[in-house]
Amino acid sequence: MFLKEILNKNKERKTMIAVFAFFLLLVLFYKWQVIISNKYLFLGNENYKNKDYNESLKNYKYAVVVDGDRSVVYSAMLKRAEIFYSHDKLDEAEKEAKEAIGEIENDFRAYEVLGDVYYAKLDAANAIEYYQKAVELKKDDSEAIEIKLAKSFMAEGEIGIANDIFLKLYSKNKSNSEVLYHLGIISFYENGLYNDYLASIIKNEDVNYKDKIENIKKFLDDYGKINNEAYLDVLTADLFNKINEPYLAIAKGKKAAEEKINYRDSFLTLGKSYFLAEDYKNSYENFAKALELDSHNSEIYFWLGTVYQKIGNDLKAHEFMNRNDELRIRNNEL
Repeated sequence: MFLKEILNKNKERKTMIAVFAFFLLLVLFYKWQVIISNKYLFLGNENYKNKDYNESLKNYKYAVVVDGDRSVVYSAMLKRAEIFYSHDKLDEAEKEAKEAIGEIENDFRAYEVLGDVYYAKLDAANAIEYYQKAVELKKDDSEAIEIKLAKSFMAEGEIGIANDIFLKLYSKNKSNSEVLYHLGIISFYENGLYNDYLASIIKNEDVNYKDKIENIKKFLDDYGKINNEAYLDVLTADLFNKINEPYLAIAKGKKAAEEKINYRDSFLTLGKSYFLAEDYKNSYENFAKALELDSHNSEIYFWLGTVYQKIGNDLKAHEFMNRNDELRIRNNEL
């Protein structure tokens, strides 16, 4: 009986030693994972600084595969998302950012990247959702993300909501030229008047917006006496196209097209607006309507050819470009 008890105790002791050794190995393995994962993250960051993005993508991937600390895995996934986004690989960027959120849910950066991705995909509704979450998580110093959020509302056609966000930002910082500019062009969109926001940018000598504001001034000089509202809407939409503000152009252009359904230039201008916004389906539909109203206008053929080029139909693009050249020769436009 005594011998049996000794054997049982020895067996229990061996079991405890085995369990302890197993957990020790797990701890050592985890520490190894953390060290190696951190090493690959460091290498990825160094290659990123040196603009060797292919190598940094590999480094970040290894950091994820080794599966060390959650924060390291998150950082590696986030950097991969940022690289993919910067190289227009939007699906890959979306996948990495969503997986990063699966690792850490309460960091604003992955949500901001997803907002950027969806904005680039012309999916303003999803961009708004993720930018709002990023602002909520960042709380302080979120001005840059709120500007993106406001621009997404503009892309969604919610000009009033965008204006409210810009006004809130302006109340906190009256010197941000990007905020001033958007308040200025929204105000111009609403009443067609040159305003203090635009004047403030000129006064600050901010060269980034100088040409755009000068084009607005020229527009006022050239078209200030036009009384036909629908025609003026078309010209205003055309101005927004010229200063690369397609979402405001689309809003104005839609209004003009609804009011003057048989006016060629309203559809031509709206087609250009959608083209600038990279919405080639709506761009084509509006150019096609313009063509129905005027089949002898060379510019419409040029734009239809350009749309076909963008969607990869070279045969149709060539056909419309040739027709454009024929009409320009016939009309002595060359």
